[in-house]
Order: sequence, then C-alpha cells, then structure tokens
Amino acid sequence: MSIWARDLNTGAVKWVYQMTPHDEWDFDGINEMILADIDVKGKKRKTLVHFDRNGFGYTMDRVSGELLVAEKYDPAVNWATHVDMKTGRPQVVAQYSTEHNGADVNSKGICPAALGTKDQQPAAFHPKTGLFYVPTNHVCMDYEPFEVEYTAGQPYVGATLAMYPAPNSHGGMGNFIAWDAGAGKIVWSKAEPFSVWSGALTTAGDVIFYGTLEGYLKAVNLKDGKELWKFKTPSGIIGNVFTYLHKGKQYVGVYSGIGGWAGIGMAAGLEKDSDGLGAVGGYRDLQKFTNLGGSLTVFALP
Repeated sequence: MSIWARDLNTGAVKWVYQMTPHDEWDFDGINEMILADIDVKGKKRKTLVHFDRNGFGYTMDRVSGELLVAEKYDPAVNWATHVDMKTGRPQVVAQYSTEHNGADVNSKGICPAALGTKDQQPAAFHPKTGLFYVPTNHVCMDYEPFEVEYTAGQPYVGATLAMYPAPNSHGGMGNFIAWDAGAGKIVWSKAEPFSVWSGALTTAGDVIFYGTLEGYLKAVNLKDGKELWKFKTPSGIIGNVFTYLHKGKQYVGVYSGIGGWAGIGMAAGLEKDSDGLGAVGGYRDLQKFTNLGGSLTVFALP
C-alpha cells in the first residue's frame, strides 16, 4: 500500500507515502515506479510517477516525497472522490466502502475492480512527448465481504466478487492511454474490448507497441494513438513487448500465452463466475477470441 524511498547505501528510510490507507478493496499497490524529469506546473521536477491499482496516477518529487499530482487515470474510478493534496489521503465515498457497508453486504458498482485500473502490466515513458503510455483495466465490481478463518494450505479469501465493464462507457474492459503526469490528465485514450494486460513499449520512431488479451500485437501512433498495424498471435498477450538489435538488424518480439488474473478461467479451467475473485465471470467471453498456448513471435524491421 505504500511507496518507500530508502538511502541506497544505508537502507535508512528517506520518505514513505501510502496510497490506500486501510485498504478495503484489495488495491495492493505493487505497480512499478517510473523515474522521469518532467514539467509540473511550469517547473521541471525530478519525479516518481506511479499508476496505482486504486485508479489514481501519482506524481511525486522523488527526492523529498512531496505529492505533486494525484488524479484518476480512468474516469470510471468512484471509490474516492479525490485525493486531499494536504494530507495525501483519498476521500472515500461511503456508498463504495466495504467497511462502512459491513460484512455480508454486497457493495455494488465499485470502480475499479479488485484487479485495479492497472495491475502488473507496466507503463512506459517517452522523453520526446513527456507523456506516459499506460495499459489499463476499465473494470468495476460488486464486492461482498464475509468472515473467514485461516486454515493452513487453503485459500484465505473473505469476499465474493463479480466483475464487469465500467457502466455508461464504451462497453469494453480496457483502454490504452497517454497520460500527462504533470497535469494529471488523459491526453488520448484508445478503447479495447478487454483489459490491456501487456506492457507498453515506446520507441524513438514515434511508435508505441502493446499487446491485447485477444492476442493482437499492435503498433499505434505516439501522438494520437491511431492504430498503424496489428498482428494476431496464437494466444492472448500478457507479456511485455521488447525490441533488440542483432547483427545490425532490429527486431520486435512478444510472448503470447493467456493467463494472469484476466485469463485465469481459461488457464486454470475454472468455470464459476465467482472463481478467480470474479474474474472468471468478467472475462468469460475472452474464450471466444483466443486460445491457450505459449509462443514467441518476433518481427524484423526492414
């Protein structure tokens, strides 16, 4: 739940910031920290940028730990109205508070779902635009907590969940966005039918690559997100797109093979909608668009 800065030589704590105090939704913020020097309110700052599971994009002074920006990077996020910039605390909406509503009460319409607006899929920074390119989940949930006793060797989950696309939106479960971390706003957004579960790769050629759960490797324009090219790989992509040089020639590659939270139903053969903390029901239609498997696909650039 917290970002920690430590002295590299001694290990002493320099500063700490907690994103979701007393987490009630499983928003454990394990996502990557991107270090970049960007303009924030007209001033160049040495920043740490973090896209948290809870749906807020945080921009911090990486030296002092000062919170500079904290804004929603998916408009559907509703569990908190905003982050108080003086205290750093999210202002929780009682209607979507699982603690406020209590055990055995089904709190409906919480956005994002427990898998977060972004989970392990990493974002990327491009120094040319100063923007961040972020694969996201556009998913909400119903969440009913219940008491459970710990038994060694058994699942220890005290909640029943249902997941579904964010209501009153494009009907899909994902967006690939360009984010201005200095202003805390979306510059452009490209809708996807399912969560964008791969990492983003930015290039010096003004092209961004990412993969989709249906199995497409896509290339889009850096400035507006316009789709330039796509290729259907054998299985859903949850890995990170990579590029390398070999004997003077450049290659772009990606591993495909459905899995992770969004693909757990197919990968583990689960069938109940509530399995996988509701992910099985939420992503049931994915089986219509891709297959199981693990492949490496590599392209040579001309």
